[in-house]
Amino acid sequence: MDENLEQRMQVIERLTQLFKFERLVYLSVTGVSLVLLVACAISLLIRDEAGTAELSGLFGSSGLITYTAGRLLYMWSEAINRLIPAVATKGSEYTWILLMHSLRDVPGVQAGSPC
Repeated sequence: MDENLEQRMQVIERLTQLFKFERLVYLSVTGVSLVLLVACAISLLIRDEAGTAELSGLFGSSGLITYTAGRLLYMWSEAINRLIPAVATKGSEYTWILLMHSLRDVPGVQAGSPC
């Protein structure tokens, strides 16, 4: 593996350690929102009527899931852009091709594996 890629991977590891708490908060909010969404859906099915509380729970939890999942995906795409700078200029359709090409010499990564 070339030195430049090794340095970029160390930067990514450091960034993920720095933002570990934020990722855990987003994941826990997503989990709680998912439980709330399922509970509201079950309540709707059992009671066969939609009150303000159920509708607020459905829309609120789905909005939180969307927001937190978007933030997690943004963190992931930023990490990939830092690892492979060419992705930022060429577009996301090249992400996996460039990633697999960059990691071809890493032990344990097989050709064609989705990582």
